[in-house]
Amino acid sequence: MKRFAPTSPVRAVMVGVAFLLAGCAGASKPASPPGSGYQTVAAPPRRDSDNARALNTQAFDAIGKGDYTEAEKLLKRALEADILFGPAHNNLGKVYFHQHKLYLAAWEFQYANKLMPNQPEPLNNLGLVFEAAGNIEQAVTCYTKAMGDEPDNPQFIGNLARAEVRRGDTGAAVDDLLRKLIQRDTRPEWVNWARERLELHAN
Repeated sequence: MKRFAPTSPVRAVMVGVAFLLAGCAGASKPASPPGSGYQTVAAPPRRDSDNARALNTQAFDAIGKGDYTEAEKLLKRALEADILFGPAHNNLGKVYFHQHKLYLAAWEFQYANKLMPNQPEPLNNLGLVFEAAGNIEQAVTCYTKAMGDEPDNPQFIGNLARAEVRRGDTGAAVDDLLRKLIQRDTRPEWVNWARERLELHAN
């Protein structure tokens, strides 16, 4: 999933998403999102996990090629095969995020988080949605929870560091996060950004 560059401003594409969720953890299982093309069900659903997995793999390849229209079609078919296949919800959230459909993206990431509570990626992705909507507090909460599960993941470290800097945080905790980013990340633009921030904080 394409991440924000550390120094690029994140535009509030859809303000309404800030009111979608009370928090990153959520409360009850959400209802089907409007216009999703598939429906969640109250009764135990028919599950064809093998088919859902295969379609999800094809969709992942389409996302990598930037073909979000094809990826969306494949992922909706995957969820028709198995509505409880968490990776397909997470990938559909990525598609909606790239399409600037932040409300739908947030819904999918929240559902993926409920289906895969031990996988931190949906929480990190949900943080990206909140940050894009201008809700930095919720973004920091999501990134912090994701990093709590994978404390050495450079993408989670970078996202949390960027959000805290955007929030105006300063002090030892932020500097420690920036140093950790320099140690763990291999992306030149992120490492350079972290070094620049540390130099600014030192002056």
